[in-house]
Amino acid sequence: MKRVAYLLLIAVILLIAGCKGKETRQKVLKDTADSLTSVLYDMMGGDPDRALDYVDSLEAAGVYSEALANCRRAQVYSELYLPRVSEVYALKALKDEKLKQDTNLYFFAYNLLINSVQNVDNTEKALKYATEALEQAKGDTIQLMRAYAADFMSSIASSQFRLNYHREGNESYERAYQMYEDVLVGKKRFSWIYPEFLMATDAVNDNVSIDSLAIAKKWVARMLAIFDKTVACTDIPTYVRDDCLAQKEIALAKYYASCKQLHEAHVHYQKFLQTDMSKTEIGSKVASSYLETTGRWQELEAAVERTDSFFIRNESQGNIDYLITVLGRKYDVQERLGHHAAAVKTARQLITLLDTVREQSLKDNAAELAVIYKTQEKDQQIAEQQADLSHQRLIAVLVAFVLVVVFFVIYTIKRRQAAKRLAAVSAQKERIESELRIARDIQMSMVPSDFPQYEGLDIYAQMVPAREVGGDLYDCLLQDNRLYFCVGDVSGKGVPASLFMAQTMRLFRAFAKRSYQPDKIATRINDELTENNENGMFVTMFIGLLDLTTGRLDFCNCGHNPPVIASANVSEGVEFLHVEPNAPIGLWPGLEFVGETIDSIKGQPLLVYTDGLNEAEDCQQQQFGDDRLLQVLTAQPFESARQTIALLSTEIEKHRAGAEPNDDLTMLCLKLR
Repeated sequence: MKRVAYLLLIAVILLIAGCKGKETRQKVLKDTADSLTSVLYDMMGGDPDRALDYVDSLEAAGVYSEALANCRRAQVYSELYLPRVSEVYALKALKDEKLKQDTNLYFFAYNLLINSVQNVDNTEKALKYATEALEQAKGDTIQLMRAYAADFMSSIASSQFRLNYHREGNESYERAYQMYEDVLVGKKRFSWIYPEFLMATDAVNDNVSIDSLAIAKKWVARMLAIFDKTVACTDIPTYVRDDCLAQKEIALAKYYASCKQLHEAHVHYQKFLQTDMSKTEIGSKVASSYLETTGRWQELEAAVERTDSFFIRNESQGNIDYLITVLGRKYDVQERLGHHAAAVKTARQLITLLDTVREQSLKDNAAELAVIYKTQEKDQQIAEQQADLSHQRLIAVLVAFVLVVVFFVIYTIKRRQAAKRLAAVSAQKERIESELRIARDIQMSMVPSDFPQYEGLDIYAQMVPAREVGGDLYDCLLQDNRLYFCVGDVSGKGVPASLFMAQTMRLFRAFAKRSYQPDKIATRINDELTENNENGMFVTMFIGLLDLTTGRLDFCNCGHNPPVIASANVSEGVEFLHVEPNAPIGLWPGLEFVGETIDSIKGQPLLVYTDGLNEAEDCQQQQFGDDRLLQVLTAQPFESARQTIALLSTEIEKHRAGAEPNDDLTMLCLKLR
């Protein structure tokens, strides 16, 4: 294909050179550009780097104008997943005044611009460009312009969904569909019909993602009809045909899985596996989404591992996409399969990579800028030649001119450097905040959100970190008729505390599963955490074991706040539980912790909490306090564990009166009838 393309190009150059008359040459150029486009598309799918050389050759031969060449380069760089470079070329094409004379090419460049910013998830910018382009295309009666207007409306719909404006997004999808249907009557070329298929596929996937299955069903029917028209086009490239089939089948698999029609979902998933796309790493990522939806965790684990191997092989772990789609998903799968040790290891790897992602992002930006600057080398050489010629003619005038230029350049560079530094700081801040949000989501997924179900047991817990990630923890584990539970508070804040918290939770679960008593669990955890604890971190904990048949409570309080328990005599309200003053866990090796027992706490609600509750501060740094805690719980009769925690959360917010949280806040409440 490559050899044929270049031989054809040489023949075209000779043909153009032999043409007499301007109109004849222009017609040959137009026909040639159209005929070579399909060759270029095949190169984009198989060898994007060679496609760039091909575009340069076409421009040098005069087959492509500068504006069209820049549009094609934007396409190729999009295939190479260099969206920022793609955006630069699309903007360069749009700034070409000659481009406005070719309305088709002008709006095609807008489409490339929108796609480039969508590829880096810059939804706000994509919505801005799409809206701007739609305004310029609106009202045009030419069919091609109306088709572009439909493309822009489709981009608006997709952006609205990603910004969680689902109703508006569906309205925009509907308008885009009607616009496509009006303009595509009688069209048989894939370049006309393919965008409508992509729009329909996006509409199906977006509505399935929010469980809007009635609307998704309507779009499924439309997608199938448009798919048939798309693949029936005789000029559709082979790789695009396979991509269409893969997208259709995986969209149907997700739809039927959401409808609980698992047999139909499996059939379409098997058809997806027969496509070439499914055998790529991108195919593994797409398959991961379906496997996660259907709960096929073993297969999902293999798919994620394959995707992980791809990132490692290409040394591209330093990006946010790797953290979310690989490590984040790997952690979730390992937790669901009960591979807790591996999950903790993955969580550590994810948090460790946060700084690496930031550094790698800066390197990627520099690499992309290097590509951008390289494209300007030719213009720079011409400018240097002109400057040299001027120097030879008017040396005296040039000296003064150079001084002015140097001053202006230095001034401009300094301003740009300052602006870039400010932009870099802002970008780094946004990345760090985004990365910490991911870490927070992972940490919150480590504590249980579904609580044990047992007749007569009412239990609920809540954890609110003061920062994106924190050091509080809680856990509960039901073994036959015995409930293990704990609440803890790690010294310090932020990422180090969250790692110490993850290690503590892992050890608690491991020893609870061995049916150890609370005091022995505390002793064993202390043995593990004091080993190589060079940073001197520690954790206060309350560990409890509740016999759900007798109500007997065995517990060990390790330097933690004493829990609040309802008095056996209801008229006496609530009180702090009397506890042994054990040391916190992790400070000194070799400690033997002392446990305690209450014969029965049936009918007596128990509240275990961290000091983020009683030490919560308002704007004047006045604490909530122990007395107020008892007053609130005494004044409000116990209805349920969830209601009790909601009540305390409301009271804390009232007390803070807008002040920022000064500590993590964790509460666990339970009652046994």
